[in-house]
Amino acid sequence: MNAHTPLLAATLLLSACQPADEKEIGLRELIHHDDFVYSVRQVTVQDSIGSLKPKGRFWIVTFRVDNQAVRIAHPWGNNTPYVRDPGGKVYENLPKAQQRLNQLRPFGWRSKYKTPARQSDSTRLVFDLPKTVRQPYLQVRGEVLLGDVLDRRQFKRTKVRLF
Repeated sequence: MNAHTPLLAATLLLSACQPADEKEIGLRELIHHDDFVYSVRQVTVQDSIGSLKPKGRFWIVTFRVDNQAVRIAHPWGNNTPYVRDPGGKVYENLPKAQQRLNQLRPFGWRSKYKTPARQSDSTRLVFDLPKTVRQPYLQVRGEVLLGDVLDRRQFKRTKVRLF
């Protein structure tokens, strides 16, 4: 072992733990979170869902999770993705609006998901954004896993353009 090996290992570890730069991607591009891959497949903007009216406008996002793990299921929920406006304000999925959308256009709504290894799941999320928000981004939250260390937790810093 070289005398510089511990110093090099420590430097690499510290570098891996530093947050990565923010990354902006578009529809159908991928967010990697260890063995799990998230993507936004479609976005629609509506003034109502049936008789349900938003305060602003409903942004309906088709969200997909691909589990590329060999053996492990991936638990996630409708609160894994969230929307952020250019000013940094966060908007959460609205479960009641999501359930109403499922009644009108069924997509297999569930409150929680556990995507088996080597399989995929998708859902439609509903966000109520002010009419003044024109350039929202979707981001995901989750625990940092082993595969996230080497890419410096990029999944937490990736944002998907919804416009």
